[in-house]
Amino acid sequence: MEADGCLIDHTNFDWKKLLGAWEWLLEDNLAVSPWLVSQFGDLFFVDETGLVHWLNISDGELTEVATSEDEFMELLETDECADEWFQLAFLDDLKKSGRTLAAGQCFGFKDLPVLGGEYEIQNVDVWSIADYWAYCGRIHLQLDGLPDGTEVDIDIPEV
Repeated sequence: MEADGCLIDHTNFDWKKLLGAWEWLLEDNLAVSPWLVSQFGDLFFVDETGLVHWLNISDGELTEVATSEDEFMELLETDECADEWFQLAFLDDLKKSGRTLAAGQCFGFKDLPVLGGEYEIQNVDVWSIADYWAYCGRIHLQLDGLPDGTEVDIDIPEV
């Protein structure tokens, strides 16, 4: 799989600010080295030991996905990993619908799937990466540690 069509340029991002909304989840990995950012705003980073982690912004999950950048690239060649990490079919549908991104933007859910939002084009907007990271970070902080199915009153941040 050619990852370039699924990524956004992150060279000018304010990583200190972006990661600030996720300190509660990244506490053991605060010295992250950003590597790749998907068009859905997810971050793939390499830690100080060389492990590759996936910060899934929409789902609010941090997952170790590879033991090295080389292993990550090998795994990316499998349809299963590429689809899971970059939502290829959904991304293709968004592009076919005419959705495009400018610098500093990502695709993001209006209603997060964890709160019942659907994986549908109508549930996706173009967001500034900073706004989407802050929005998702604040929601997932409120959900952190709660068992699935727990009834909650979520404070949905204004953006």
